[in-house]
Amino acid sequence: MIDISRKLKIILSALLTAAVMTTIFIFSSQNGTQSSGVSTGFGRWFLGILGIDIPPGQSVTDVKIIFGLNIRNLAHVFLYFCLGLSSFLLAESLWGVKAAPSPSRALLSALCSLAFGLIYACTDELHQYFVGGRSATLRDVGIDCIGIALAEICCIAVQCIIYCVQHKRAGKDA
Repeated sequence: MIDISRKLKIILSALLTAAVMTTIFIFSSQNGTQSSGVSTGFGRWFLGILGIDIPPGQSVTDVKIIFGLNIRNLAHVFLYFCLGLSSFLLAESLWGVKAAPSPSRALLSALCSLAFGLIYACTDELHQYFVGGRSATLRDVGIDCIGIALAEICCIAVQCIIYCVQHKRAGKDA
């Protein structure tokens, strides 16, 4: 029997994951013109906040912001980071109350989340193939995986810190 708090964790993390997937799907459903318009508008706003000027001869979406990534690439990284985080929380909530948090469990949750995110990134690119003015590229799947991997690294690090703190406290209580 599943207790109420575990059911709530499963439901909330599943809803969060579905919301992120829906957001990605909506952005991927935009045709090329719509997608460029959104990227340009957001890019102008974001570059303005950062105080970055658009070099002559470049469009807003061509400007490299960090690590050689432009605004469109960073959007992929951000959205898939959110997917990686939410799917990690879902995987963790599915383990049950009897499975104590541990680094190995966190690693397994991260691997499940990474596989899920990779599959979703591939299906998202396939979906874009059928949208006017859009294309499907393995490069985008790779960029999506960067976001997922960053989320999994953060989640594992947090789980390991929690595990170490709990075990350190348990040692002091003994």
